[in-house]
Amino acid sequence: MMLRAAVREALRQQGALLAVHHQRLSRCAASTVFALSSGQGKCGVALVRVSGEQAGTALTSMTIPATLPQPRTAVLRHIVHPITGEALDRGLVLWFPEPHSFTGENSCELHIHGGPAVIAAVIAALGSLPGFIPAQPGDFTKRAFYHGKLDLTSVEGLGDLIHAETEAQRKQALRQMEGALATLYTGWRQSLLQCRANLEAYIDFSEDENIEEGLVGEVEAKLHQLVKDLDQHLADNRRGERLRSGLHLTILGEPNVGKSSLLNALTQRPAAIVSPIPGTTRDVVETVVDLGGYPVVLSDTAGLRVTADPVEAEGVSRALTRAEQADLAVVILEAPDVFSALKSERFKWSDFLWSHLIDLGIIKEGEGSKQSPEWLENQCFVTVINKMDLIEEQNKAVIESELGKTCSLMSLKTEEGFKRFLEKLTILCSSLCDAGTADNPTLTAARHRTHISACLETLKLVLEPGDKEHISGKSGGTSLQIEYREHEIEPAKGPNLLQSENTVVLAAHLLQQAATSLGHVTGHITSEDVLDHIFSAFCIGK
Repeated sequence: MMLRAAVREALRQQGALLAVHHQRLSRCAASTVFALSSGQGKCGVALVRVSGEQAGTALTSMTIPATLPQPRTAVLRHIVHPITGEALDRGLVLWFPEPHSFTGENSCELHIHGGPAVIAAVIAALGSLPGFIPAQPGDFTKRAFYHGKLDLTSVEGLGDLIHAETEAQRKQALRQMEGALATLYTGWRQSLLQCRANLEAYIDFSEDENIEEGLVGEVEAKLHQLVKDLDQHLADNRRGERLRSGLHLTILGEPNVGKSSLLNALTQRPAAIVSPIPGTTRDVVETVVDLGGYPVVLSDTAGLRVTADPVEAEGVSRALTRAEQADLAVVILEAPDVFSALKSERFKWSDFLWSHLIDLGIIKEGEGSKQSPEWLENQCFVTVINKMDLIEEQNKAVIESELGKTCSLMSLKTEEGFKRFLEKLTILCSSLCDAGTADNPTLTAARHRTHISACLETLKLVLEPGDKEHISGKSGGTSLQIEYREHEIEPAKGPNLLQSENTVVLAAHLLQQAATSLGHVTGHITSEDVLDHIFSAFCIGK
C-alpha cells in the first residue's frame, strides 16, 4: 500500500511537470517571433531570423516568387513589403521546416544587406504580419529547450560560447554546448532511475522466483560507484567555474614596490597611475586580461602599511579584503630590502616571507593561531622581487643563487625577467583552470554544484550505516524531510537502508529524490525562475 501511494505521488508530480511543459509549448506555438540575429551596426550582411508556426508566411508573403524554397537550401529572392508590395532588398533566404531546425519549430532566415535602413524596413515589414512579434532575449534558444533540442547545460554552454573571450573559455563552452555535461548527468540520472525500478521490483515481487537473487546487492554496488563518481566530479577545486567566470588575481605589497607598474605591464596599457609618491593607489583598480588563453581579473591594490590617513586606511582595508577573495596572488618585494635580509647569517626565505606577510596584514594573528588566505595555503601565488636594476651585478648573482628558483626576479623599469615571470604565472593559471575533456567534463556553474551535492548527500543517506531516525535535507531547492514513522517502518540501526527489508521502500524514495536533483541540472525538472535567470543573459536574436 505504501509503495502504491509513493508511485501515485510520483505519477502526480510527473503529470504536473508534463502539464507545465505543454503549457510552455502552447505559449510558443501561439506566436511567431523574429529578430535581427547578427550584430548591430553597419555590416555587409545581416541575418534576420523567424521562428514559429507561421514562419513560412514570412517567405510566402515577403519574397518573390511567393513560394517556400527547398528545405535548408539558400535561394536568391526579391524581398518585398507584405502589404504594399514595395521592394525592400534582394538577398538569400532559407527555410527550415519543423522539427529539423534550431528551435524545433518552423523557421526561416533572411540574409539581407546590413545597412540600418534595410534592416529597419525588413523588421518593420515582419511586424506587420498577423501573429508576428519581436523576439525577447533568448527567445530562440528557449524554444529550442522547450522542444527538446537542447538541455539546460547545453543552453548554458551556448550562452558561454557567445560570451567567451579567451581560447580556453571557447573550448570549454563548445564542449558543454555539444552535450558533454548533459551526457554525463543524464547517464547518472538514468542509472538512478534504473536502480529505483529494481528496488520497486524487489519490493513488489521479492517472493517471486522470477526476481534474480542478489538484485539489491547489484543496486548497492552501482550506487557505491555512483557516489565515487560524484565525489570525483565535485572534487575539482572549482577549476571549471574559474575558467568560466575568470581567475581573480590580486597584486599585493608595500607602497611603491611596483604593483601598478606590474598591472600596466600585464595589460600593456596605462591602466593604473604610476608615481614615485608612496600611497598613490587608494582604491582597487580592476581590469580583465587574456593570459595564455585564460581569463584573469587583475586587481591592483593600495600599498599595505599602517597609516593615519583615513582614505588610505580604507584603501588598505579594501586591499586586504580583496586578498582574502583572490584565487591567486602576486606578492611584490623590493630587491634592496631582500638583499639586506640575505646578508644575515640566519636568513631563511620561508621565515622571511612569512614574517613579511604578517607585517603586511595578509596573515592575521589571533587567539594563539595565524589565519592565512586560501591562495597562500594552497601555494597559489608568485613572489616577485622587483627593482633588480637597483642592485649591483655581484649582488644580483647572490640573489639569483639564493632565490632564483623560488621567486621571480625582475625589473619592471628595464623589463628584465618579465618574460620568465609571465611564463610562470601562465603555468599557475593553467593549473587553476580546467576545460575538462569530452569524456570527463568539469563543473562550470555553482548551480550545477548545488544540485549534484544534494544528489550525493541523498545517496549517502541510503548507503551509510547509522541510526537514522530522521532524515532531512534539500534536493533541488525543495525541502526533503522523511520520518520513518510516517512510512510505518523501523529506523535503520547499524546497516544501511538497502540491508534491511523494512527500509528498502525508503531507499527507493530517496533514489527518486537523488534523480530529481540531477534533473534540475539538465532541465528535466526546473522552474520558470531558473529559466528566466538563465535566458536573461542571452542577446536578442539568440
